[in-house]
Amino acid sequence: MNSHHRWLHEQLPQWERDGIVTAENARSLRQRHPLDDSTSGVGQIVMGALGALLIGAGLIAVIGYNWDDFSRPVRLLFAFLPLLAAQIASFRVLQRGDAAAAWVRETVALLQALATGACIAIVSQIYNLGGEWPDFLFWWMLLSLPLVWVLRSQAVAIFYLIAIATWSVSQIETGRAWHDSPLLYPLLLLGLLPWWPGWPPKTALSVSVRWVMTISAIFGLCSAAVFVCEQSDRFLSFQFETAMWLWTLTAAAFALFPLNQAAFEEPTRRKPQVVLGSLWLLGYGLAMTNHEIGRDILMGVSRSIKLPWCWGLLIVLILFVLHALRRRRWAVLSLSSIVILPLPSWLTMNAMNSVSQSMLSLPSWLATLHLAAIGLTLIVLDFSGRRGAPRFGALLLSVLIILRMADSHFSLLAKGVGFIVVGIAFLAFNLLMSRRRRPSTLPAA
Repeated sequence: MNSHHRWLHEQLPQWERDGIVTAENARSLRQRHPLDDSTSGVGQIVMGALGALLIGAGLIAVIGYNWDDFSRPVRLLFAFLPLLAAQIASFRVLQRGDAAAAWVRETVALLQALATGACIAIVSQIYNLGGEWPDFLFWWMLLSLPLVWVLRSQAVAIFYLIAIATWSVSQIETGRAWHDSPLLYPLLLLGLLPWWPGWPPKTALSVSVRWVMTISAIFGLCSAAVFVCEQSDRFLSFQFETAMWLWTLTAAAFALFPLNQAAFEEPTRRKPQVVLGSLWLLGYGLAMTNHEIGRDILMGVSRSIKLPWCWGLLIVLILFVLHALRRRRWAVLSLSSIVILPLPSWLTMNAMNSVSQSMLSLPSWLATLHLAAIGLTLIVLDFSGRRGAPRFGALLLSVLIILRMADSHFSLLAKGVGFIVVGIAFLAFNLLMSRRRRPSTLPAA
């Protein structure tokens, strides 16, 4: 918000000269929207973080060049002195409190995180402790986590999010205990709970942190889904199809993640969990319209429904749905309903205790009808004065028609004419929406 206030302060003198605002109004605006010079811009924070990285890399290079000439006590001194210096600098920043610039906090926090990792690595090398790199990364990120809270460092938060996702992906291996597997990822993510979208953090989350957090959660939770599939299926039959439905449940949870009122009113581009979750759901739904893919997905659902991880995701998803209903997030709810598409066919198959060819084709037809209903819902919501996405709904209907025609047995001429008709209809609808949203320029009567 400080950038918006700065722009306002820059425009006020010109507005006064043009007579747009009076001097008294300008003074009131300056008092209502003060310019806080204690905060730093993105450029300062990035430059400070880059400086910290260069200093840390330079120190490691200098120490490494003379490493063989140092005795063990001197090597230990080089391990702990940078860490001690970074802690003294952090203490000085904490003493200044809110008076400390954001880029200073970021630089000090990142220096201390680097010093922590270097200290662990040097001590491990001196005493030949051995171990694998995921173990080193695990303890490094845990020891760096307090810096996110104490120094309110977004740079260290990004490092932590990338580290826990990397660690989770590296731990996908059959036979591991749960506390040494990607199943630990949700607990690691809880370390940044108040930083999640929808919670009131001490400082506003930047868009970059939100995207990194969402992508980290995607890799971490999807790794956990793959791990539970490998544990339950030693022969890897239908493992990808099983994991796909678990990933889809996760995507629906992302799209429906609870938001407070301020986050709810933000534009969609500032909510990456909604963007990425909805994109996966739409791709999943469109893929299900294909008969062969629909049959494979149905087989995957029949296996994943037996996993405790699946039931945990379903419980979380139900809670998120109830919260979304209370918030009246109709558009997101309609998109998230794609996740239940295979369930009617699966329930019917279990009730009849048999599998027929027509039953295996049922998911594709249900997906086609369901996606068509979602597209119409997104259009109707906007025309009824609620928050919808009419252009997106029209695009979904167009893509659905094109896919159905491409999968049909019509001649090439008929398909070509159909594509032209759909294209004209889409452009006409886009023109209609542009005119509908354009403000009236007629003079008042």
